[in-house]
Amino acid sequence: MAAGKFLDKLALRHDLLGWVVRYFSSVTLGISYLGLIAIYLALGSGLPGLRAYFDVSTMQFFDAPPLVILLLLLATTLITVTLRRIPLTLYRLGVWTVHVGIITLITGCFFYFGLKHEGLTRIFINSTVRHYYDASDRAVYLEYKGGSKVQSSIVEVKSLPIFDRRTPQGGNPLNIVIPHAAIGGLSPSLKGYHVKVIGYFPYTRLEGFPVPRTPGTVPRRPAVEFNMGGERGTSGEWLIGNSPRGRVTGVNSPFVVSYLYHPSQRRLRDITQSFSGTHALIVRVDADHVRRVYPFRVGQKLVVKGTPYTLVPRHLITMPLINSTYNGAISEACMINVTRKGKGKTVRFQRVALFRYPTQSVDFVFKNGQRKLLVHKFDRRLHVRYLDATRDQFWIVEFKSGKFLLVHRKPGGAVTQKAISGFGKPVPVDMQGIKSSFTLLREAEVALRPHLIPAADRIPKVENTMGHCIILAKITGPNGFTKELYVPYQQFGFHGDLPPIFARLPNGGKLGLIFSEFRRSMPISIKLLSCKEVFFSGGHSFPRDFISKVLIRNLRTGKTQHVTIHLNHPAQIDGLHIFQARFGKLQNGQAFTVLGVGNTHGFYAMLTGVIMIIAGIGYAFYVKPILINIKKKQLALAAGAVPAHNVQS
Repeated sequence: MAAGKFLDKLALRHDLLGWVVRYFSSVTLGISYLGLIAIYLALGSGLPGLRAYFDVSTMQFFDAPPLVILLLLLATTLITVTLRRIPLTLYRLGVWTVHVGIITLITGCFFYFGLKHEGLTRIFINSTVRHYYDASDRAVYLEYKGGSKVQSSIVEVKSLPIFDRRTPQGGNPLNIVIPHAAIGGLSPSLKGYHVKVIGYFPYTRLEGFPVPRTPGTVPRRPAVEFNMGGERGTSGEWLIGNSPRGRVTGVNSPFVVSYLYHPSQRRLRDITQSFSGTHALIVRVDADHVRRVYPFRVGQKLVVKGTPYTLVPRHLITMPLINSTYNGAISEACMINVTRKGKGKTVRFQRVALFRYPTQSVDFVFKNGQRKLLVHKFDRRLHVRYLDATRDQFWIVEFKSGKFLLVHRKPGGAVTQKAISGFGKPVPVDMQGIKSSFTLLREAEVALRPHLIPAADRIPKVENTMGHCIILAKITGPNGFTKELYVPYQQFGFHGDLPPIFARLPNGGKLGLIFSEFRRSMPISIKLLSCKEVFFSGGHSFPRDFISKVLIRNLRTGKTQHVTIHLNHPAQIDGLHIFQARFGKLQNGQAFTVLGVGNTHGFYAMLTGVIMIIAGIGYAFYVKPILINIKKKQLALAAGAVPAHNVQS
C-alpha cells in the first residue's frame, strides 16, 4: 500500500521522525499497550476503592488522561503496524478487520466518555417536565423569601470533591464561591451578601444534639428532656417538637410520651377529650355545627345525627408513614367505612384516621372494584379524629407563654391534666395502679451536625456516597452577619423530598440552600399519562416491570407522540435515550415515575467496533483456513500438472 511504503521510507530516516515510526512499528509494543489498558479497566471496574482514593467517579476514571493516553498510543501503534507489516490481502482481511474494529471502538469510547450526559427526572401523574438532573454534575440551589415574593436560582458547582472529606475543623476547608450575580439576582436587598461552600462530608447524615435555647428567639427545633420514674420508666429521653418521629417515644412500650410544641386549641381539645372505652372517634362537621365523641367497637354503626354521615369502624391497624417529612413515624389508625347520603344519591368511601398525626389521615374510593388512594381527601367537610385508650398516653404540652402541661389519658379513656411547675420537679402519675412520677428535666434546641455513617452501615458500592453527603455553606453579609448551614444532598433539586435549609437574614428575609444535581434542559417535554407496576404471577412482593405511558413533545417543532417506556424497552427521541428507572408513590398516594435520560454519542461506533472485532476473529479462525486449504489444493494441482506435461513432451 502507498501509505505503508511511505512509512517505510520515514522509518529509514535517522532523525526523530524516523525513530517515532520505528517505535510505533512494534507488535510487542502494541500488545503491551493492550495489556496495560486491560489492567487499567480491570482495576477501575473491580476496585471501587481505587476510584475513591483518587476522588473520581466511574465516568471520570474511564475518561482520565492515563487511559486516554494509553488508547491513543494503542491506536497509533495499530495503525503503524497494520500499514507497514500487514498487507491488505484476502488472507489478512481478518487481521485488518480486527485492527480497524479496535480503532473504531477506541474512537467510539472517546465520543462516549467525552460527551456523555446521563441523569434522572421524576414525573408525577398528569405533570410535565422539561429537564433532568445530571448524575455527574452537582449544583447549589438558592431560594430567597422576602415578603410574599420567592425568587430562586441554580449554580453549578464543578470543583466539589466526591469522596474526600473537606472541613474547616480538619484544616482542609473548601473555598468555593457562589457567584454574587446568582445571589444579587434574587433580590436587591441581598446586596453585600456572599455564599461560600467551605466543607464537604461524604458518608454522612445529620444528627441532632441539644444546645441551650437562645432567650427571646423562637427555636427552630425545640426539644425537651424528661424522666419517667418507676419500674417501667425510662430516664433522660429527648423529644423533638417539630420532628414527627422524634416527638414520640415508647410506641412499643406500655406507655407512650409525646411532645406537642405550641399546639392549636383544636388539637389541645382533642387530646384532653375524656370518654369511656378503649377507642373513640371525634366527628366534626363544621357546616352542620356538629362535634360529637363516639366510643366504639369494631363493626359498630355510628349514625352522626344532624349530618348525612354514617360511620362504621372496620379495622384497627398500626400504620408506618413513608413520606419525606414523616418517614419512620408510626401511628395507631382506624380504618372507617363512610356513607354520605344526599339528595337521591349515596356516596361511599373509606377513611384511615391516624391517632398521632391526624393531619395525615387519608381517603380511599372504590372504582371498578379497585380501592384507590386519593391525593386529597375525598370529603373535606368531614373531620374524624381517632382516639386510642388501650394504654397510658402522655403528652408534654408547651405553650407560647413558656409554661408546660402534662396530659395523661389512662386506659379506658379518662384524662387528667397537671401543670408542670418547673424543671426537675416531679409530677406524680398513676399508671394502671402503679404510682410513679414524671419529671421534666430541661428544655433545649436541637442543633444538627454531621455524623459519619459507620462502615458496617454503608452500602458497599462506593458511588452511593452521593446520596449520603452534606455540604457546609457559609453566608456572610453586612455588619458582620455570619451564618453556617449544613445542607444535605437530595436528588431532585427544588422538586425533591427535602425543603431548603434557610438562614434568617437581618433584612427580614430568608435565604435557603439545596444541594443537588445540576438541572439540565431537554429539547423535549415529557408528560406522564399513567404508570404502573406489573408483578410476577402468584405474588405481589417483587415487581416484574414498571410501565410508563408518556406524551412527548418536541419543543422546537411542536410535534407530539405517545410513547410507552418500560424496563429494557427505552425510547430514542431527539438524540436522547429515555429509559425506565423506578416507580413510587408518596404518602398521599400520588404516583410518580422516575425516568433515566441520557445521550449515547459514540455508542454505535463502539458497537460497530465490537462487531468488526468478532467478525475479524471469526474470519481469521474459520474463513482463512478454508482459503488456505483451497490455495494449497490449487498449488498441488498446479505442481502435479507440470511434471505430467514435461513427460509427454
